[in-house]
Formats: sequence, C-alpha cells, structure tokens
Amino acid sequence: MAGAEEKQQRITEIDKGSMDRTLGLGDLFAVGYGDLGSSIYYALGITTLFSLGAAPISLALAGLVFACTALSYAELSSMLQRTGGGGSAAFTRHVFNDLISFIAGWGLLLDFIVTIAISSYSIGSYLSFFVPLLKIPGYKIILTICLISSLFVLNFFGAKSSTRVSWFLTTLTLITQLLIIIAGIFYFIHIPDLLQNMRINIKGSLWSPSWPDFWRGTTMAMVAYTGIESMAQLSSEAKSPSRTVPRAMMLAMGMLLFVYIGTAVVALSAMTPQELSTQYLEDPIAGIVAKLPFAGRLLGGWVGLLAAIILFVAANAGLMGASRLSFRMGENYQVPRFVYRLHKRYRTPFVSLAVFAILAIAIVVVSRGRITFLADLYNFGAMLAFFMTHLSLIFLRIKKPDMERPFRAPLNLKLGRISFPITALIGGIATLSTWFLVIIEKPDGRYLGFTWVAIGLAMYFYYRRKQRIAPTGRVDIQKIKIPEFKSVRYHKILVPTRGGQETETVQVACQIAKFHSAELMAINVIEIPFSLPLDAPLYHRTVIAESVLNRAEAIGRELHLPIKMKMISARSVSGAVLKLAQEDGFDLIVLGAAMPHRTTPKNYSATVERVLRHAPCPVWICYHLANSKKLS
Repeated sequence: MAGAEEKQQRITEIDKGSMDRTLGLGDLFAVGYGDLGSSIYYALGITTLFSLGAAPISLALAGLVFACTALSYAELSSMLQRTGGGGSAAFTRHVFNDLISFIAGWGLLLDFIVTIAISSYSIGSYLSFFVPLLKIPGYKIILTICLISSLFVLNFFGAKSSTRVSWFLTTLTLITQLLIIIAGIFYFIHIPDLLQNMRINIKGSLWSPSWPDFWRGTTMAMVAYTGIESMAQLSSEAKSPSRTVPRAMMLAMGMLLFVYIGTAVVALSAMTPQELSTQYLEDPIAGIVAKLPFAGRLLGGWVGLLAAIILFVAANAGLMGASRLSFRMGENYQVPRFVYRLHKRYRTPFVSLAVFAILAIAIVVVSRGRITFLADLYNFGAMLAFFMTHLSLIFLRIKKPDMERPFRAPLNLKLGRISFPITALIGGIATLSTWFLVIIEKPDGRYLGFTWVAIGLAMYFYYRRKQRIAPTGRVDIQKIKIPEFKSVRYHKILVPTRGGQETETVQVACQIAKFHSAELMAINVIEIPFSLPLDAPLYHRTVIAESVLNRAEAIGRELHLPIKMKMISARSVSGAVLKLAQEDGFDLIVLGAAMPHRTTPKNYSATVERVLRHAPCPVWICYHLANSKKLS
C-alpha cells in the first residue's frame, strides 16, 4: 500500500460541474480554423527563406506531419473526452504520469506564448499598408506591446469570443484565400516552370535550395500548422465530442492542406523566392495581392485589414488557450493554483492573463523583431508536445487495445491483438526529428527552450514537494457532489468593539475582510440609561469609546486594511448592533465574547444571545477563556 501511495495520491474536491457543451461541428471548425488559418500570413515567408522554390514541397511534407498529428489528436480526443478536456497534457497524463504530462503541458504553454507574440507582431506588417512607418521593426515592437496589452485588458474585463463572430471571420478568411488562389491560377501559374523551380540541390539555380536548407525550411513550415491543440481543448465544450471533434479536425486538416499548398504555389509563381523571403518575409499574402494585375491597391487594403483582424483573433486565442491550459494543470497540481486566481469582480483569471501577456511581450522584445527566432522557439515546444501525443496513442494501443475508440486513425499494422498506428509512428519520428533539428541547428531555440523547461521542472518539483505529492505519480482527483454547498462571499462586515485588552476580535474581522475584499466597519456603542435623554453628553464614556475605536483603527492599519469607525449612542448594545446591521445591509457580524471559567460557549451574555437570535445575517463569535483564545 505504501508503494501505491507514493505513485498515486487521491484528492477529494467538490464537483462544480463542467462547461456547457454547446459547440457543434460547424462551431468547432470555425473556431479551430480561425486559429489554424492565421499562420499562413507569416509562415510562408519564413519557409521560403530556406526552401526557396521548393517551399510548396516543404509545406506539403509539414502538412503530412500535421495530418498524422491531427489523426492522433482525433483518436485520443474521441477516447478521452470524459477526462475533462483534450490536449497533449491530458493525453500524456492519462497514459503516463503527471511529470510527463507536465513536460508536454509546459511545452504547450510556451507555444501559446509564442503564438501570442508572433501573431501580434505580424499584425504590424499587414497594417503597414495603411501606416508605412510600421515597416520599421522598432515601431512594430511598440505596436505589438500595445496589442498584447489590449488583449490583456479585453480578457481581464471578461470579453468572450462568439461562435457567430468566429463563423463570420472564418468565412471571410476562406473566401479571400480561395479567391487569391483562383486568381493566381489564372494569372501566374505555369506548370512547367513551377515543376522546374521546385527541384532541390541544383547548383547555380536561384530557385533551388540545398538539402540542408530544404530541411530547415521544412522545419520552419511546421509553424504553419498551429492550432490543433486549441481544437482538442474545446472537446470539453463540444456536443457529442467523440464524433464532432474528430470530424472538425479532419475538415480543418483537409482545408488547410489545400489552402496552404495552393497559396505557396501561387506565391512562387507570382514572384521569386528571394523577393518573397526579403521584401515580403513578414507579409507574404500581401506580396501575392500586390502582384495581381487588377485591383491590387483595393485588395491590398482588404487583405491587410482582414489579416490584421485574423491575427489579432489568433493572438487572443493563444492567450485564452494558455489560461485554459494553466487552469487544467493547476487543477491537477502541476502548477501553483494562484496562477488561475479569479478576479473578485470580473471572475476572470487575471493572474494567468497577466503572466502570459508579460511573457509574450518579453519574448517579442528579446527577439528584436526576428520572426525566425519566434518560429524556432515555437517549434521547440510544439514538436515536443506533438511527439508525446503520438507516443501516447502508440502506448494506449499497446496497453488498452480493447478500449472503445469512436474514431480510429487509419493505416494500422496488425500484430496479434495490437494494432499499431502507422500515422502515429510517422508523426512521432518526424516531430522528434524536427525537435532535434531545432536544438542542434537553432541556438536561440535551444537555449531559451531548455531554459524554459528547466525553470518549469524546478517549479514543478518544488510545488509537488510542498503539496506532499509524488512528482512521478498521478493525482487521482475524486470529485464529489455537495448540493447544499454554496460559495460564501461577504461584502460588508460589522465588528462591535468594547474596552479591555482583548484585540483578537478586531484582528479576526480584519482577516475575514481582507480575504473577501469586504468593507469593514468598527462601532462602539455608548449605552445611555433610560433616566437620561439619548443626546445626553457622557464625556467620560465618549473618551473611552474614542480610545477603543482608535485601537481598532491602528490594528486595521497594521494589517493594511482601512476600517470605517462609528460611535453610536443607544439604550442597548444589542439594539444598536441589530438596527445598524439591518439598515446598512451588513452580511456578517463579528462579535467578541468574554467567557468566565467553567462555563460552556453556549452560556453567552444577554447581549450576545439577543444578537444571535435576531441578527439579519450570519454572526461569528470570537471568545476568549482565561489564557486561551478560541473562535466559534
């Protein structure tokens, strides 16, 4: 039993329900393609920078790897949709353990951060059609910082994406991309020249890359196929996820392959790879439109504006995806839970939003506007996570060959009871090879990538140790339903004060108010005998009351909490407390009670008893007995 406890620890939590399953096939495709389809606006240029005329082949090979990855995601999403959402971190956690899952999830967080950075930075290149000053990297970096900051503000106040907006933008994007491809086929494409220019390792040709450069370009082309993780994460909000998620992934995969390869063919038929990878490195689609013999100026403005909107939506999806993933990792005690702390008023994860926005800005500043640097950093995390997804599918086929699979990846190799997915084998080898190529050939991606992983592992092991959870085990979270449980929030707290040396009551009230971000009022009631009018000046008692309230104010300032003070003249303390609580709408009263020796906490004074019986809100009693203090 001891060994089992070291590997796995059960934690019981309240089941708060799951997200509403409202997304259908069309919604998933719209949201997914809105993220996936944005990367062509910057990926084509950096692919051509290395692959030259063979860029369509690089994009096709990268598309083949993407297809294999999409098939692995589709099968795993259909199988594990009841585990609280999809994604590489969820897959590896189910198949392996929390440590492997953390490495995959931590790599994906890096991808989301880079997605925010690279999408926001690319907006400036397309808006330079309207503001030529944005062609200068320094001004683009300033704009990028402003855009990422605006994303934080929008999400801080709870801006939510709409599937109708996603549908609208996806439709505009697809129509525009298809029109560009169709126009390019009629005006630019000449098949013999196209095939001639796609040859590899032809010496003396300006169109032909060397084999090493071709493979570097293929590595860069992997950036074009981003967003599959976002679609997998939406499985927790999808209707019939075992069917709709795989279908949406297959639909997006087919459309992407056609659009991306078609766009690359048109681009390299309209201009030389040198022009595409220099003048239009950061806005390749604008380069295609500029070469059209008709309405180039008009279409240029349209493409620039649409690209900026789509890239902004993609950056926002990256920020939301990072917050969503960090929440799930925090739920499994893989990252500190404060990262997903919700704002008291807007109920948004402001801490995680701020952290990822700041990191994205930092990466943009460190990159100094080099889009190839951002692509290398993206590939470091993405290929690691994608490899682990393929590995999870292969291991799950071995460990649980009879497990229900609503969707099964095609092309399988049957060995006894085990059916090996050939697509996962191809995808796993390709993504791992790409990852090794990044760490061997790309020093920026290597150093920053491993630094990111090292920081994450150090945090993970420290946090797990602090929580007394085995790092290599798997936390088994058991969620139980407590129908009567309701989250308690206090907004106005009342603490009656009295004389004496006791200060714990005010301290307790201050701590409760700080925790709930509530308003705290301390009062002192001067009891006026019935033989005197209520406005009778009792100077001695007034001085004592002022002294008591000053003590309360000092305690509040010591605990960094402002306290409102009020002195009340009344016939009885209980009557004054009850009247004020009722009229001013207090939702908690904190009372101090002195308990004599050899009595039980139920033997309260008449004042406390009356407040307890007639209070319009909950009452907390803080009492002290001899030399001990207790809270009831």
